[in-house]
Amino acid sequence: MKRLILGFILLLLMGTSALATTAGKITGVITDAATGETLPGANVTLEGTRKGATTDAEGRYLILAVDPGMYSLTATMVGYGTEKKEAVQVIVDYTSTVNFALKEASLELAELIVVAERPPVEPDKTTSKYVVSSADIQAVPQVRSTSQLIALQPGMALDGTNRIRGSTTRAQTGTQVGYYIDGIEVDRSLLTGVNTTAIQELSVLTGGMNAEFGNAGAGIVSLVTKEGRGNFSGRMEYKFTPAGKKHWGRDVYESPNFEDNVQWDNPDWVNETYMDPGPDRTLGTSDDVERMAHERVDYTDNLGHRLEGTLGGPLARDFSFFASLSYARSPARFPAAEQVSDDPPRMQATLTYRPGADIKVKALGMYQRSDQFQGSTRNNAQNIFFPEDFSASGTYKLSRQLQVLTLTHTLGKNTYYDLRFFYNKYDRNVFDVPDATEAVRKDKAGFFNLPTLLRQYTEEEDTKYGIKYDFVSQVNRSHLIQTGLVLTQRAYHRTHENFANTKSRFLEFVADGFELGKNVKPWTLNLYVQDKIEYGGLVANLGLRWDYYNFGRNGSMGEALGKSPMYSTFTRARYEMDHLDSSTPTMTALSPRVGLSHPITDRLAAHYFIGRSNIFPVLLETHRRQFSSEAPDNDLNGNGMIDETEKWNAMEVHTTARQPSDGMEPQRTTSMEIGVDWNFVSDYTASITAHYRRDEGLYASNNISYWVDPLKGQSAQVNAIRNTYWQTARGLELSLKKTFSNNFQFNLSYNAEWVRDPGGIHYGKHSANWYILPDADFISAGHYWTDWEVQSDGSERPVPLTSEQVADISAKAEANIVSWTEQAGRPGPGAGPWQPPIKTNENGIWTASNGQVFSAEPTSGQRRNQLSLQLYYATPMAYGPKMGAINPFGGLRMSMIYRIFSGAPFEYVPPVGPREFRTGTPVMKTDLYAAKDFRNIGNLRPTLFVEVSNLFNEKSTESRNSDFTYVQYGQRLPPPDDTEYLLYGDPNEATRYRYQPREVEIGLEIQF
Repeated sequence: MKRLILGFILLLLMGTSALATTAGKITGVITDAATGETLPGANVTLEGTRKGATTDAEGRYLILAVDPGMYSLTATMVGYGTEKKEAVQVIVDYTSTVNFALKEASLELAELIVVAERPPVEPDKTTSKYVVSSADIQAVPQVRSTSQLIALQPGMALDGTNRIRGSTTRAQTGTQVGYYIDGIEVDRSLLTGVNTTAIQELSVLTGGMNAEFGNAGAGIVSLVTKEGRGNFSGRMEYKFTPAGKKHWGRDVYESPNFEDNVQWDNPDWVNETYMDPGPDRTLGTSDDVERMAHERVDYTDNLGHRLEGTLGGPLARDFSFFASLSYARSPARFPAAEQVSDDPPRMQATLTYRPGADIKVKALGMYQRSDQFQGSTRNNAQNIFFPEDFSASGTYKLSRQLQVLTLTHTLGKNTYYDLRFFYNKYDRNVFDVPDATEAVRKDKAGFFNLPTLLRQYTEEEDTKYGIKYDFVSQVNRSHLIQTGLVLTQRAYHRTHENFANTKSRFLEFVADGFELGKNVKPWTLNLYVQDKIEYGGLVANLGLRWDYYNFGRNGSMGEALGKSPMYSTFTRARYEMDHLDSSTPTMTALSPRVGLSHPITDRLAAHYFIGRSNIFPVLLETHRRQFSSEAPDNDLNGNGMIDETEKWNAMEVHTTARQPSDGMEPQRTTSMEIGVDWNFVSDYTASITAHYRRDEGLYASNNISYWVDPLKGQSAQVNAIRNTYWQTARGLELSLKKTFSNNFQFNLSYNAEWVRDPGGIHYGKHSANWYILPDADFISAGHYWTDWEVQSDGSERPVPLTSEQVADISAKAEANIVSWTEQAGRPGPGAGPWQPPIKTNENGIWTASNGQVFSAEPTSGQRRNQLSLQLYYATPMAYGPKMGAINPFGGLRMSMIYRIFSGAPFEYVPPVGPREFRTGTPVMKTDLYAAKDFRNIGNLRPTLFVEVSNLFNEKSTESRNSDFTYVQYGQRLPPPDDTEYLLYGDPNEATRYRYQPREVEIGLEIQF
């Protein structure tokens, strides 16, 4: 395998080529304006860069590795006049065709300047791809979150659930949507933390994808960050949020949810006090503190501020930079540990070095950080009277960072490569975590909680670093051959403890063996090759991708071994590594993809796609271990203390643990689509795409597994992860877009989807129950024992079986295998028959199963209909009549965003008749932004703006008191005859609605 991988890498590096995911290309023909003949030897230069080209014998030119954005392109030739094309837009992975017709030179002939127009439909679009340029982002200035910007694109879920075309979130599916920054795969939180002002181009692929993208089933979101240009420019924005109540209903201290448990007219209740045990957490000592039990705070009297700035330009010869920083202080919606919280600062910066026309070096740095409370804090429920800054479980510091160094080297006019080195780290450190969980304390009435400590925390570190190589070659006019590789090394550990009360303990961890805090080190290799074939009436993208995943650890994945007598506790499970022989688990996947585009005319094009994607499991699902206990650890050596070797010895394998299992494979997605783009009039373009996707072998965690012991029989259950879930999604995706002209533009998107899955606890044939059986080889190899010997340090050592025990237990194990084999085909506990045992582990582990079959039903999170409208209106500075020196109607900008989507389906069981599936009420929201640009003051251009969120104060909600009352009475509130509702009101009035009430914010923007 290692030789095969090495050979494939060498082939990629030496032989073929690849298209980088962050660049486009420009091509065209230069002709004589009078005769129409092509002009060999003409020169084309890309202004603001050192790039250019010379036409060949057929008058054609090609410029590769062009960053996305707007450019001016100039054509010159001896004996001819100069022609400049302005506003040439370059889009990642697309070809921009710019032709020139030069006139013979004369003394009077000046430079001819023409505004270029991008074709209304992309002739080489072979899959559904929606591109958002920096100009498009400026048309929705109220969208400052990258996640909100993504959600507005066709095919994306408007409800913020990170779905593309109904992609599933029910099963343990890993990555349904892939996220990329400057060509490097990242997690969603890092990408959505990028300031929108730092984005040069954002692309959303909602259907198929080229071979350079992988480990995603539903689609891809890719962004390219801005770089500095030749001139200094910058922007500063301040937004002010006024104080006020930011939720529906009454003040939460008067909430109907509390019923008669609040007594603000009772002086004894208002003045009630309690003793807090202070830092030593022991009542009756000198550090005790007397506190008010029912202290009320004005949580509505807090202001909000947001500041964002960008700066870019040249640093020195050949060097340029761009930087973006945002910071906000946001008022809390309800009483909280902090009434005004610091939102995580978001910082991005790029440094670009261009020593020549053939070389560019770009360094990207990103950093996000936040300090948060963990565990129980003050809220709008029974913790409402907790002191400010109190946290039951301490605090944690969360940081994310990304560094990417990219070398782009052009090798001649038709070839270039990108070489990227990347480092990506996620870090969660915890502080002041209590040693134990305290007993719950209440006020005198026994309703409201008093502050007590809870041992609950998550400590985590995830580091990814590696190399990405892409090589591009336009081998001839029709073929752009692409190939590339990504090698990623990972170092990860995670420790999570939750002691829910004074007795219960729960431990979940990912570590190298059982050394908590020690990293596991899995790694991946991704290889791809693709040919982009361009003929006049046909463009094809033919791609093939190969993925390899090395778990970076040894150890069996036999999920029910934790219920065996050998490995039943945390301290005993350590011996699995010593007694079970296991090579490092690996996964491989091959993904072929075909995309076609048929440009029928320059205003009408059709595209087709069919392809396979494979998704590896997230690391947590393949490396997690979970233990729990209701009892304290045991002092086995009797020395009056719990030694380090005795720690966790009462913790048993958690029954509902999501354990990895033998035989796990990559999840598989097959996508198909057919679409048409039509520029039917002027600058109005419509797109319609019909799509179908089938997800198979998705990971589901509710597969029940049992250890079948040769002596004790069937054990308690363990929940295991297997490839037993599936889903289908089909639908229509429509887009109507008008580019900016006549002072306005708009983008209308509509999605209709039908998503179905099994909907039950167990998801597929033969997936309900799994039985893990050892055979005689397992027993005789010394993998089985029943007794333990306590050592002087409190540790335990397994007692080997005697030869007589080995013979007896081996015979019983073989009898088990025979018995389970004989019952194959007979009806099992579920709807499926028993399956014969299959050997699944080289140590002598066999697996038998029986299953259940479920009919398909609507996915719980499906949105049958979704529609969004983005409308932008702007006037030039000199627009309209003047009033003195002012144009009151000039420099006006207005942006409106409207969203509406169906409620989610729910199951309704009527009093009589079969169950039905109904749809919840629609959810809608409108946001408005209005601004006035003023004339420059020196080099500064000021702008005043106002933002209105939830303009029409929509109380959209999907919350229902119950499905039956919703259908019976047609209302989401409790039934009209509910006595408590009539007496107190809606207990969920403050939290029932998806969006907050209307909020008006004002701000100032300055550009230079």
